[in-house]
Amino acid sequence: NLYTLIFSLKDKSGKVSETTGCQVGFSRSEIKGGQLLVNGMPIIIKGTNRHEHTQAGRTITRDIMLKDIELMKKHNINTVRNSHYPTDSEWYELCNEYGLYVIDEANIESHGMFYGPESLAKDSTWLLAHMDRTMRMYERSKNHPSIIIWSLGNEAGNGVNFERTYDWLKSVEDNRPVQYERAELNYNTDIYCRMYRPVEDIIEYVNQEEPEVYRPFILCEYLHTMGNSGGGVKDYMDVFESEPLSQGGCIWDWVDQAFREVDENGKWYWAYGGDYGPEGIPTFDNFCTNGLVNADRVPYPHLIEVKKNYQYIKSALTGEKNFEVKVKNWYDFTNLNDFVLRWEVRDDQSVVVASGEKSVDCAPQATVNIKFEDIKLPKGIREAYLNLRWYPKQDNGLLSKTHEVAYDQFVVGAMRGGYVAELPTATNDVAMSVNEKTGEIESLTANGVEMLASPISMSLYRPGTDNDKRERVVGTKTWQKEGVNKLTQRAKSVETSKIRANTTTNVVAELVNEKGDVVAQVEYKYTLNADGVLNITSNFNPNKELLSSIARLGLTFEMADRYKKIDYLGRGGVETYADRKQCGLVGVRSTDVERMFTYYVKPQTTGNRTDTRWMQISNEKGRGLFVTSDANFQFSATPYTDEVIESAIHINKLERTGVTTVHIDAEQIGVGTATCGPGVLEHYQIPIEATTFNFTIVPVTTEK
Repeated sequence: NLYTLIFSLKDKSGKVSETTGCQVGFSRSEIKGGQLLVNGMPIIIKGTNRHEHTQAGRTITRDIMLKDIELMKKHNINTVRNSHYPTDSEWYELCNEYGLYVIDEANIESHGMFYGPESLAKDSTWLLAHMDRTMRMYERSKNHPSIIIWSLGNEAGNGVNFERTYDWLKSVEDNRPVQYERAELNYNTDIYCRMYRPVEDIIEYVNQEEPEVYRPFILCEYLHTMGNSGGGVKDYMDVFESEPLSQGGCIWDWVDQAFREVDENGKWYWAYGGDYGPEGIPTFDNFCTNGLVNADRVPYPHLIEVKKNYQYIKSALTGEKNFEVKVKNWYDFTNLNDFVLRWEVRDDQSVVVASGEKSVDCAPQATVNIKFEDIKLPKGIREAYLNLRWYPKQDNGLLSKTHEVAYDQFVVGAMRGGYVAELPTATNDVAMSVNEKTGEIESLTANGVEMLASPISMSLYRPGTDNDKRERVVGTKTWQKEGVNKLTQRAKSVETSKIRANTTTNVVAELVNEKGDVVAQVEYKYTLNADGVLNITSNFNPNKELLSSIARLGLTFEMADRYKKIDYLGRGGVETYADRKQCGLVGVRSTDVERMFTYYVKPQTTGNRTDTRWMQISNEKGRGLFVTSDANFQFSATPYTDEVIESAIHINKLERTGVTTVHIDAEQIGVGTATCGPGVLEHYQIPIEATTFNFTIVPVTTEK
């Protein structure tokens, strides 16, 4: 409960001469049994770091603060670390009112002095400055119930000055925890709050026996969301939810620190770093654009992934035949009967087979099994999807009863051997030609109309993400060193045969980099059937002495930009990657290449879709190409070429060249968080080994 405490000052006659007041709440946060407890309950910090930033600079209005809190609540964020200074006083009041945990941090950072003997933390002549800022933080905000942790500062080394500020805070308030990242395992932090540690480090810490663990691991910063990022959040959440002494962390960070500018041609773009100041001034480029939302508070795709993994209601399918589900209530103080469960079963044509609503009674931190009524799937169905969605029963603060707080999906009734797409009717007049020198399909016509704007070629590269460019082992530097960014294909043999009305071309070729090194041996089998269906089987045999990592393994081609409408069956609603796809629900989706493109501050790979069963790209009249495979695949379609995306340093430099670039991938590497944290985890990378994959391409004249 939140109260308003009013103070009135009266003179001797009883007349009120002054009135003031503040919010007051009664809560307790503490470390007990090695865990962080709030009101006696161990919680998981599902947090973010937040700088004060708007298009007016550091000026923050109440409306912007409310917008931030609303977005955080809607995406299941429960904690904000005030990085790296106490914030506007109204922020605390709003966090009290709407319910966000706060880590308040003293305005102390001397990163430029680093952490060795020169660190100001070790120079006692700076003690007064450290103590003054710590005391002012505490006295200003000590009565805010939203503050559950004090932070001594950020990246300022450790030494006597932080030992004394810690001692002072514990002397005035012995229970509310105090943290400091640079203290590491020294005594002057109640929380082991290292930043950007991989999940392996967390597991190792919480399971160590000597010395005995007596404080929780809560990352003050992790999952650095710079550009197309946020890979691996599920891997972190799996540890947070399974290891009691691992209690979450705060993602870096909330909002891009960038400004909207307009160039001499009237095109707007996000400016950053070295865009300001005289030439030669040191800058870290776009490193301050690492938000979950952009500078205008528009969510990035990785925020949707955070919402999914941070959600408080999680389900597991325990019985496919009887549609039985086990539900875990991860709320600390809320029963699931505060929500309504709306469920449905859809087939692979997006038709609702069955649906209903349930009210579920489940105490905080408890589990419950749910059985749905007897559901009969239609005969001949290829796949069906059980979708569970949870909504508040009543409007609650900034969340209305129409807001989806959690969701899960389970594939049921799948065909044996996996999903097999129903092919559309192809045109009767399809022709293909293969270049004798490269072995690539250079022309594919339907009813005399050319469908391709470039040959169908193998692709192992992608325009680097911010993470790719800073990754040391499996990123852009490695890919460019190995030459997979500029490959040419050299045919060794091209043999064509015709059996009845089916034409088959077998190609043996080499992928060669600019240095003339053979990166891989490839073989293709192109079969154009009489019904206009093109089957492409690709065998990829890498040169393991040269290749150590690739970005993707698939085919790419360009089409005229009139082909921009996209339909597909796969994970959709938002771009997804191997290590960032929990948020995407499988279903039939309709979109276009413009909506698939995310305009990150610095252009980079974007628009990918995972677990695709089929996709179709077409023009306004329904003419285009339908693509499927015998295994789930990934694809993207962008309004720019890869070369344009790669070379542009701002979004106003993206130039359209009249084509749509299509990638259909058997595999693509994840996105990781390598700008400041772990890179792409090994199980989201692409093994460098002989691989066979195939695609079926059908020219169509009517929409799917």
